[in-house]
Amino acid sequence: MTRRRRGGGDGAARPHNTPLMIVFMTVLIDLIGFGIVLPILPLWAERFGASGLEVGMLTALYSLMQFIFAPFWGRLSDRVGRRPIIIVTLVGSAVSALIIGFAGALWVLFLARALNGISGASYSTAQAYVADVTTPEDRARGMGMIGAAFGLGFILGPALGAGFSLISTEAPFLAAAALAAANAIVAWRLLPESLRPDSATMPRRSRMELVREALARRTLAPLIWLSFATTAAFAAMEATFALLGKHRFGYDETRMALLFVVVGVAAAVGQGFLVGRLVDRHGERSVLIVGLIGTALGLGMLAFATDLSVLLVALVILGVFSGLAFAAATSLISRATAENEQGGVLGVTASASAAARIVGPLAGGALFDMSFGAPMWVGAAVTALCAVVAMVAVRRPAVVASPTL
Repeated sequence: MTRRRRGGGDGAARPHNTPLMIVFMTVLIDLIGFGIVLPILPLWAERFGASGLEVGMLTALYSLMQFIFAPFWGRLSDRVGRRPIIIVTLVGSAVSALIIGFAGALWVLFLARALNGISGASYSTAQAYVADVTTPEDRARGMGMIGAAFGLGFILGPALGAGFSLISTEAPFLAAAALAAANAIVAWRLLPESLRPDSATMPRRSRMELVREALARRTLAPLIWLSFATTAAFAAMEATFALLGKHRFGYDETRMALLFVVVGVAAAVGQGFLVGRLVDRHGERSVLIVGLIGTALGLGMLAFATDLSVLLVALVILGVFSGLAFAAATSLISRATAENEQGGVLGVTASASAAARIVGPLAGGALFDMSFGAPMWVGAAVTALCAVVAMVAVRRPAVVASPTL
């Protein structure tokens, strides 16, 4: 069966049309709320006597919950639709932020953080929504828009959080809760269902069955492993970059925050503006390979940078090319997946990325203790190896029909 355009007719397949723009704004607002909380949460935890290890556990708990629940939300959305999952998880995000704002003990923060991770695991459902409302040819552009929303959320969120923190210590969390609640109402009123009734026919599978089936497919397994390895390398950089800036350059928190903004803006440009144009000309496979090579170059330059000019060039290269690689990989995974399995398979991919965000920071921290630049040059080597694997193992995308059930 040839894939048809869905989610509102022929026009809905184009990125500028309503369904895709609504889900883009939904993801953007959700990530802004997440970004408001993220930089302030460790300081909030310290008020309850949290140790450094407990702060680290609180941070890792979010990724752990995503690892567990991303395939669950994905395959559930294949059966009941994308819209209810997106709305329910937005409500969960609002409740978790509200609990953090009124927390009176450390265990309450852990409870709220777990709920936040469970809700955040619906990112794969938003990606499945994009797959529903785009044609295979437009898939990379749509996935790039969602990636750009992710990057912009991490730019705008911390800035808003800093502003709200001037009002009171609880204000950022209450603002994040209000934002998520308003987002849920807007999604309930405006977001149409994207899943066709005849597509919601996926047989029931356990989480492990879904993972095993995805990793057994020759078209999917290399892409999922590449996503895991590249995300782990990037996460190792994220976890240790502030330490590198402090120990090698003497930068304080404000300067490091500005440098993170550079990465976020560059990634948003790569995913939101460049990926669609490049895929139209060269295809996802070529963009993925170039993105991985550029990511390796950026990480390598970071490892050995000794002045600000080289550092800024490295961050721009890293942001743009990592954005291209992640968007192209997600598009290839979606195009290699049948219509009635989009949510489940993208959930497996999100689960692999969440696992990488647990492994990456742990490995990065251990490497940093050996050498300041070690997390970056090891990450560069891993990403370069991924580029070689992509050249050998990743096939050009082909339209996949839904299996007959």
